[in-house]
Amino acid sequence: MLVLVGYLVNIRFRKYVSKGDYVAMTLICGLYISTAVLAYFNYAIVKGMFYFVFLDVILYHSSRTDIELLKVYKHYRIVLWFEYLLYSFPFLVVLIANREYVGMGSVVVLYYLLSFIPKKQSTVVKYPFSLVDPFWRISFRKFKLLWILPLVILFSIMGVRYSNENLVIGSFVLAGILTMIPTFERERETEIMTSVLSGREYMEEQVKGQMFNSLLVIMPVLLLVLAMSFDWNYVFWGVLVLILPMCNTILKYRFYRSELKHQLFIASCLIGIGLPLLAMPFLYKRAIRQLNQIKNVESKY
Repeated sequence: MLVLVGYLVNIRFRKYVSKGDYVAMTLICGLYISTAVLAYFNYAIVKGMFYFVFLDVILYHSSRTDIELLKVYKHYRIVLWFEYLLYSFPFLVVLIANREYVGMGSVVVLYYLLSFIPKKQSTVVKYPFSLVDPFWRISFRKFKLLWILPLVILFSIMGVRYSNENLVIGSFVLAGILTMIPTFERERETEIMTSVLSGREYMEEQVKGQMFNSLLVIMPVLLLVLAMSFDWNYVFWGVLVLILPMCNTILKYRFYRSELKHQLFIASCLIGIGLPLLAMPFLYKRAIRQLNQIKNVESKY
């Protein structure tokens, strides 16, 4: 039974860790343990939110597709129970150390009851994103980014309620990271070559699409913060975050054939506190030239 549990754990993290990569598995275990240790020493602060860590298992159970196969094994419910307890073991220890026996027992019982909940037919979430860039819908489905939005909203509410400006700014930064993830995806060269748009028109359409889709993510957070705080200084952060996916789109096409150069430029922006972004107008023209070269069209730049 324990061997089967070990296989299931490896299968879950296979998308992040290659087979036999024990160093990466050790790092994942270290992440769980270090998070639990931080929560233990700051339990008085995180007590109200601590139980959110157990949502990881619940969300994983609701999305897994191998339960029907596991039902071949007679004691599959016990196997699932042990697997889920293993994922949350460091956090359960934190509850025990803080004498939260009722909470700990409730989590343990809930994990066992999960296997009795009938699986619903999977439903396709219809995202309102513009299809100018289909990678928005693909990324949100692939990486389950929709589940992070409630966390962004929670951070913004807590920041306003407890007058913690850094927490509010952190929620904007997290929203900005969400909007940047789809812009790292690259379409195939054939898709650019078959487009009837010129390099300049193609770039403008992509930037407009990124701005529209980013607004759908950032505006709810910004409006909520403004409604609760009436502090218009947060508009600056909302606009700043909105610029991030637009800049990354330009960089993507400027360094279309070299993801390494793309990543190195972003790293230089972080090290140089954004100073390399002053070259963005030049990079915009270079990105258009790159698109025209892909389309075998002479660029006027």
